[in-house]
Amino acid sequence: MDSLPIGDYALLSDCRSAALVSRAGSVDWLCFPRFDGPSVFCRLLDPSGGRFAIRPAGEFQIRRRYVDQTMVLETTFTTEGGTAVLTDAMAVGRNERGHDLGAHSPSMLLRRLACTGGQIEAEISYAPRPEYGLIQPILVPVAGGVAARGGADRLLLSTPVSFDVDGATATAQVRLAAGQAAVFALGHGQMGGRAAAGSLDHGGDHHPAGGHGGGLAVLVGDPPEL
Repeated sequence: MDSLPIGDYALLSDCRSAALVSRAGSVDWLCFPRFDGPSVFCRLLDPSGGRFAIRPAGEFQIRRRYVDQTMVLETTFTTEGGTAVLTDAMAVGRNERGHDLGAHSPSMLLRRLACTGGQIEAEISYAPRPEYGLIQPILVPVAGGVAARGGADRLLLSTPVSFDVDGATATAQVRLAAGQAAVFALGHGQMGGRAAAGSLDHGGDHHPAGGHGGGLAVLVGDPPEL
Protein backbone atom coordinates (compact mmCIF):
# COMPACT_ATOMS: atom_id res chain seq x y z
CA MET A 1 0.00 0.00 0.00
CA ASP A 2 1.27 3.47 -0.83
CA SER A 3 0.89 5.74 2.17
CA LEU A 4 -1.45 8.67 1.58
CA PRO A 5 -0.52 12.18 2.73
CA ILE A 6 -2.45 13.10 5.85
CA GLY A 7 -3.88 16.02 3.87
CA ASP A 8 -5.77 13.55 1.68
CA TYR A 9 -7.96 12.59 4.64
CA ALA A 10 -11.13 14.33 5.83
CA LEU A 11 -12.03 14.35 9.52
CA LEU A 12 -15.33 13.17 10.99
CA SER A 13 -16.11 13.54 14.68
CA ASP A 14 -18.92 13.32 17.24
CA CYS A 15 -16.85 15.37 19.75
CA ARG A 16 -15.89 12.14 21.55
CA SER A 17 -14.11 10.13 18.87
CA ALA A 18 -12.94 10.58 15.30
CA ALA A 19 -12.67 8.99 11.87
CA LEU A 20 -10.47 9.79 8.88
CA VAL A 21 -11.85 9.23 5.36
CA SER A 22 -9.63 9.06 2.27
CA ARG A 23 -10.52 10.81 -0.97
CA ALA A 24 -11.47 7.41 -2.42
CA GLY A 25 -14.08 6.75 0.28
CA SER A 26 -12.11 4.53 2.67
CA VAL A 27 -12.38 5.00 6.44
CA ASP A 28 -8.75 4.26 7.30
CA TRP A 29 -8.94 5.40 10.94
CA LEU A 30 -11.72 5.15 13.51
CA CYS A 31 -11.44 5.00 17.29
CA PHE A 32 -14.37 4.10 19.55
CA PRO A 33 -15.73 5.28 21.91
CA ARG A 34 -13.24 8.08 22.72
CA PHE A 35 -10.37 9.91 21.06
CA ASP A 36 -7.94 7.94 23.23
CA GLY A 37 -9.72 4.63 22.65
CA PRO A 38 -8.14 1.83 20.60
CA SER A 39 -8.81 1.92 16.89
CA VAL A 40 -11.37 -0.16 14.99
CA PHE A 41 -9.76 0.73 11.64
CA CYS A 42 -6.10 1.79 11.40
CA ARG A 43 -5.06 1.24 7.79
CA LEU A 44 -3.66 4.76 8.06
CA LEU A 45 -0.79 3.21 10.07
CA ASP A 46 -0.65 -0.37 8.80
CA PRO A 47 -1.87 -1.93 5.52
CA SER A 48 -3.39 -4.79 7.55
CA GLY A 49 -4.94 -2.49 10.15
CA GLY A 50 -8.49 -2.62 8.76
CA ARG A 51 -10.74 -0.24 6.86
CA PHE A 52 -14.31 0.39 5.70
CA ALA A 53 -14.22 1.27 2.00
CA ILE A 54 -17.08 2.34 -0.30
CA ARG A 55 -16.10 3.20 -3.86
CA PRO A 56 -17.24 2.75 -7.46
CA ALA A 57 -15.95 -0.21 -9.40
CA GLY A 58 -13.53 0.82 -12.14
CA GLU A 59 -12.20 4.30 -12.80
CA PHE A 60 -13.78 7.41 -11.30
CA GLN A 61 -13.23 11.08 -10.59
CA ILE A 62 -13.69 12.66 -7.18
CA ARG A 63 -14.99 15.91 -5.71
CA ARG A 64 -15.69 16.38 -2.03
CA ARG A 65 -16.83 18.99 0.44
CA TYR A 66 -18.26 19.47 3.90
CA VAL A 67 -21.93 20.40 4.08
CA ASP A 68 -21.98 24.05 5.14
CA GLN A 69 -21.23 24.58 8.85
CA THR A 70 -21.20 20.85 9.60
CA MET A 71 -18.79 17.92 9.82
CA VAL A 72 -20.91 15.99 7.31
CA LEU A 73 -18.66 14.99 4.42
CA GLU A 74 -19.93 14.61 0.86
CA THR A 75 -17.79 12.80 -1.71
CA THR A 76 -19.03 12.88 -5.31
CA PHE A 77 -17.91 10.02 -7.55
CA THR A 78 -18.24 10.44 -11.32
CA THR A 79 -17.86 7.37 -13.52
CA GLU A 80 -18.43 6.68 -17.19
CA GLY A 81 -21.92 5.40 -16.42
CA GLY A 82 -23.17 7.70 -13.67
CA THR A 83 -22.67 9.85 -10.60
CA ALA A 84 -23.04 9.03 -6.89
CA VAL A 85 -22.65 10.96 -3.64
CA LEU A 86 -21.17 9.28 -0.56
CA THR A 87 -22.27 11.06 2.63
CA ASP A 88 -20.29 10.34 5.81
CA ALA A 89 -20.85 11.54 9.37
CA MET A 90 -20.75 10.52 13.02
CA ALA A 91 -23.96 10.74 15.02
CA VAL A 92 -24.54 13.03 18.01
CA GLY A 93 -27.54 13.36 20.32
CA ARG A 94 -30.70 15.18 19.27
CA ASN A 95 -30.63 18.96 19.71
CA GLU A 96 -27.16 18.99 21.29
CA ARG A 97 -25.55 22.41 20.96
CA GLY A 98 -22.55 24.32 22.32
CA HIS A 99 -20.68 22.61 25.15
CA ASP A 100 -23.28 19.81 25.19
CA LEU A 101 -22.44 18.75 21.65
CA GLY A 102 -21.40 15.09 21.72
CA ALA A 103 -22.43 14.51 25.34
CA HIS A 104 -24.76 11.67 24.33
CA SER A 105 -23.07 10.52 21.15
CA PRO A 106 -24.07 6.90 20.45
CA SER A 107 -20.66 5.87 19.02
CA MET A 108 -21.99 5.42 15.50
CA LEU A 109 -20.57 6.02 12.03
CA LEU A 110 -23.16 6.80 9.32
CA ARG A 111 -22.57 6.26 5.58
CA ARG A 112 -24.90 6.65 2.60
CA LEU A 113 -24.12 6.12 -1.08
CA ALA A 114 -26.78 7.67 -3.33
CA CYS A 115 -26.83 7.51 -7.13
CA THR A 116 -27.69 10.95 -8.46
CA GLY A 117 -27.51 10.24 -12.20
CA GLY A 118 -27.20 7.31 -14.59
CA GLN A 119 -26.15 4.02 -13.00
CA ILE A 120 -23.23 3.11 -10.80
CA GLU A 121 -21.74 -0.13 -9.49
CA ALA A 122 -19.99 0.13 -6.15
CA GLU A 123 -17.67 -2.10 -4.15
CA ILE A 124 -17.82 -2.24 -0.34
CA SER A 125 -15.12 -3.74 1.88
CA TYR A 126 -15.68 -3.93 5.64
CA ALA A 127 -12.65 -5.16 7.58
CA PRO A 128 -12.70 -4.15 11.26
CA ARG A 129 -9.46 -4.79 13.13
CA PRO A 130 -9.91 -3.78 16.79
CA GLU A 131 -7.06 -3.01 19.17
CA TYR A 132 -4.89 -1.28 16.55
CA GLY A 133 -5.10 -4.22 14.16
CA LEU A 134 -4.10 -6.88 16.70
CA ILE A 135 -7.50 -8.62 16.63
CA GLN A 136 -9.23 -10.22 13.67
CA PRO A 137 -12.84 -10.36 14.89
CA ILE A 138 -15.46 -12.99 14.22
CA LEU A 139 -17.86 -11.63 11.57
CA VAL A 140 -21.35 -13.10 11.55
CA PRO A 141 -24.13 -12.21 9.07
CA VAL A 142 -27.28 -11.34 11.02
CA ALA A 143 -30.71 -10.06 10.05
CA GLY A 144 -30.15 -6.50 8.81
CA GLY A 145 -26.38 -6.48 8.78
CA VAL A 146 -23.10 -7.95 10.00
CA ALA A 147 -22.08 -8.44 13.64
CA ALA A 148 -18.47 -8.51 14.83
CA ARG A 149 -17.02 -9.66 18.11
CA GLY A 150 -13.39 -9.52 19.09
CA GLY A 151 -11.51 -8.45 22.20
CA ALA A 152 -13.51 -6.04 24.33
CA ASP A 153 -15.49 -4.66 21.39
CA ARG A 154 -18.83 -5.45 19.82
CA LEU A 155 -19.61 -3.93 16.45
CA LEU A 156 -22.81 -4.04 14.45
CA LEU A 157 -22.95 -2.88 10.85
CA SER A 158 -26.63 -2.26 10.08
CA THR A 159 -27.51 -2.22 6.38
CA PRO A 160 -29.95 -3.76 3.90
CA VAL A 161 -26.97 -4.69 1.69
CA SER A 162 -26.05 -8.41 1.67
CA PHE A 163 -22.38 -9.13 2.41
CA ASP A 164 -20.16 -12.12 1.72
CA VAL A 165 -18.01 -12.95 4.74
CA ASP A 166 -14.53 -14.41 4.33
CA GLY A 167 -12.78 -14.70 7.66
CA ALA A 168 -12.60 -11.26 9.26
CA THR A 169 -13.53 -9.34 6.09
CA ALA A 170 -16.97 -8.77 4.54
CA THR A 171 -17.43 -7.58 0.96
CA ALA A 172 -20.37 -6.60 -1.21
CA GLN A 173 -21.22 -5.14 -4.58
CA VAL A 174 -24.25 -2.96 -5.26
CA ARG A 175 -25.66 -1.56 -8.47
CA LEU A 176 -27.60 1.67 -8.08
CA ALA A 177 -29.72 3.64 -10.54
CA ALA A 178 -30.57 7.33 -10.20
CA GLY A 179 -32.63 7.88 -7.05
CA GLN A 180 -31.47 4.69 -5.31
CA ALA A 181 -29.20 4.57 -2.25
CA ALA A 182 -27.33 2.10 -0.07
CA VAL A 183 -27.10 2.97 3.63
CA PHE A 184 -24.86 1.82 6.48
CA ALA A 185 -24.71 2.48 10.24
CA LEU A 186 -21.76 1.12 12.24
CA GLY A 187 -22.44 0.97 15.97
CA HIS A 188 -20.04 0.14 18.82
CA GLY A 189 -20.44 -1.35 22.27
CA GLN A 190 -18.47 -3.22 24.90
CA MET A 191 -18.64 -6.96 25.52
CA GLY A 192 -21.29 -7.57 28.16
CA GLY A 193 -23.14 -4.46 26.95
CA ARG A 194 -25.06 -3.58 23.82
CA ALA A 195 -23.83 -2.48 20.45
CA ALA A 196 -26.00 0.30 19.07
CA ALA A 197 -28.12 -0.86 16.16
CA GLY A 198 -29.36 1.61 13.61
CA SER A 199 -30.42 2.37 10.09
CA LEU A 200 -30.03 5.55 8.11
CA ASP A 201 -33.39 7.17 7.51
CA HIS A 202 -35.24 10.43 7.97
CA GLY A 203 -35.99 11.41 11.54
CA GLY A 204 -34.82 9.55 14.66
CA ASP A 205 -33.10 10.22 17.96
CA HIS A 206 -29.61 11.12 16.78
CA HIS A 207 -28.19 13.31 14.06
CA PRO A 208 -24.89 13.62 12.18
CA ALA A 209 -22.38 15.90 13.87
CA GLY A 210 -22.98 19.54 13.06
CA GLY A 211 -26.40 19.25 11.46
CA HIS A 212 -28.93 17.10 9.65
CA GLY A 213 -26.72 16.57 6.60
CA GLY A 214 -29.44 16.37 3.97
CA GLY A 215 -31.88 14.37 6.08
CA LEU A 216 -29.50 11.68 7.37
CA ALA A 217 -30.31 10.48 10.86
CA VAL A 218 -30.09 7.25 12.80
CA LEU A 219 -32.73 5.19 14.55
CA VAL A 220 -31.16 3.43 17.54
CA GLY A 221 -32.73 0.28 18.95
CA ASP A 222 -31.96 -3.21 20.20
CA PRO A 223 -29.33 -5.14 18.24
CA PRO A 224 -29.96 -8.64 16.93
CA GLU A 225 -29.13 -11.46 19.32
CA LEU A 226 -25.50 -12.54 18.83
